[in-house]
Amino acid sequence: MASLFPDIENIQRLTVPPTAGEEYLVRFLQKELGDDCEIFFNSYLDGDRPDIIILKKDCGAVVIEIKDWDLAHYRIDGENKWLCQDAVLRSPQQQAFRYKDNLFNLHLPVLGLKELVNRNFYNVISVFVYFHGASKENLARLYERALFEVNEKILHLNASRLDIGQVSYDKQMNHWERKRSQISRDINMAWTQDVLAKKVKKVTGLGRNILFSDDIYQDFKRRLAPPVHTVRQGIPINFDSRQLLSTLSKAGFSKVKGVAGCGKTSVLAQRAVNAHLRHQGQVLILTYNITLRHFIRDTISRMQGGCSNAYEIIHYHGFINAKINEHGIDINSKRNELPVERRGDPYEIYQLLTMFEGVDAEKFKTILIDEVQDYEPEWIKILRDNFLAKDGEMALFGDQSQNIYERADNQRETSVVQGFGRWLKLNRSYRSDPDALLVDVFRRFQEQYLVGKYADSEVFETGYQQGAMNFDLVAYESYGTVYRAEAVLERIQAYIRTRNLQPNDIAIVSAQVKYLFELNELLKQIEKTKVMFEESEELVEIERFKRFEPQRYREEVEKIRRRKKTFFMQNSGLIKISTIHSFKGHEAETVFCILTADDTAEMVYTGITRTQKNLVVFDHETSKFGAFFRSQIQ
Repeated sequence: MASLFPDIENIQRLTVPPTAGEEYLVRFLQKELGDDCEIFFNSYLDGDRPDIIILKKDCGAVVIEIKDWDLAHYRIDGENKWLCQDAVLRSPQQQAFRYKDNLFNLHLPVLGLKELVNRNFYNVISVFVYFHGASKENLARLYERALFEVNEKILHLNASRLDIGQVSYDKQMNHWERKRSQISRDINMAWTQDVLAKKVKKVTGLGRNILFSDDIYQDFKRRLAPPVHTVRQGIPINFDSRQLLSTLSKAGFSKVKGVAGCGKTSVLAQRAVNAHLRHQGQVLILTYNITLRHFIRDTISRMQGGCSNAYEIIHYHGFINAKINEHGIDINSKRNELPVERRGDPYEIYQLLTMFEGVDAEKFKTILIDEVQDYEPEWIKILRDNFLAKDGEMALFGDQSQNIYERADNQRETSVVQGFGRWLKLNRSYRSDPDALLVDVFRRFQEQYLVGKYADSEVFETGYQQGAMNFDLVAYESYGTVYRAEAVLERIQAYIRTRNLQPNDIAIVSAQVKYLFELNELLKQIEKTKVMFEESEELVEIERFKRFEPQRYREEVEKIRRRKKTFFMQNSGLIKISTIHSFKGHEAETVFCILTADDTAEMVYTGITRTQKNLVVFDHETSKFGAFFRSQIQ
């Protein structure tokens, strides 16, 4: 008998009880699968809720989506689209594949990073859909019309080949053959109740797979069955009076802003813990920067001796995509609701206020939003109107000086945070000693470049006195009019040697990947690094697309970057190399910040304030910030 997590008694006590199909399949699988299988039901995966995931050690994993649908109410057209009363839905198979893709892209660091250099790892996870109450005959009848439409299209194409021309023929034929292949795939991965025993043999028959190594298996276990700890196991943080006020959890709307290093992440984490203690419900924590997920989870974990599944931590776009998938919303249909001029931008769909209209979405008693300065007004409204429980708590955290995406200041104040009351302000930085030259440099930079631009920007509180004894490293260098990675790296290594700096305490940041790529390729010849962008060995896998499919090549590069950022861990023991965008919200004891000629004041401020103690700025000869740094840093 297979192991089941949670057990059937706990499943029956869930706030949202299992459907008839879910309970039937869980019981069936537990009985039929051997004791070498582990079944995880409705696991919390930061926005995703796969119905069932099965692990078979040394063999592989299986994702199963369950539908209690009466198939008589649905139809499938030749484009393999599911329709219910003419409303287009995302197919159950698409939903299942989305869960599988997110295991690589969001949830499992070991698996996701290995798949970047060996695409065969994608096959260690199998995907199926179970239609409860349906028969094999019902399923065949459902797909009969779709297959007929495709075959008719292909026959018509063959008959009109000479009339439409070879290029058009090849393009259309490729499309319809691909649709026929998709439909056949979807039929084969579908389970119905009358053939369930036969289909389950696909799980029991999983043989040993050397790619499904123990580290991947353990990565699955860590995410699917996180330990539950009590608050008494945590280490208390000594908050000041303003911070403590901001950690209080209560129903209603509020907003907190502060300077870099003022403890916003710790305050947010403590507020999340307090919120869960208050109402015992799920707490949704949303970021803009993908890399902050693990950082926030680690902060909560330190506070309470472990991070339970009471906290969903995910970036905004990932959360919205997960909910679109969960509710089977067809994005292309929704895109038609946008004005014609906005349909071409793939990100416009995330601002569509009617996206979840008519959807009974899960509601959260607490929603905490980090980096609110990076949010569009519509995003806040979508979250508030569709995912916040009645009498729920919603709090915004931000720092307008880190507005590197240049959101409109007046629009943000009047639209994004309207109705959230007065700002709770945190202007003391705990990242560095307030008496340090470093903090004084931050404050003077804000006063010269940012305060006049942002009326609500908080300024560093500093006690630095001219001539005070300070032995931290604060330096400024020009790399000339042409950036050379070898020369900059040579200077970085000199600082590392003379100061005896430890790799885990070092971050190298810049606004542009091209400034970092070559530097990393040189540095990793002598020591390991942790990066959030593509590396040469990963580009080998996608080199074939570069010449003939440039768009595909760009998409693959972006996938690598996104996955690297998703699985970034602050304390990897390695030197971290990252864009300023991706390192926003993180910190390091020593930061080497490489500026470019095009950097904005917001970008420079965000880059230099990532440091706790030591800062070295490398700048372009013609930089508009050069005079400031030369006058401030002796």
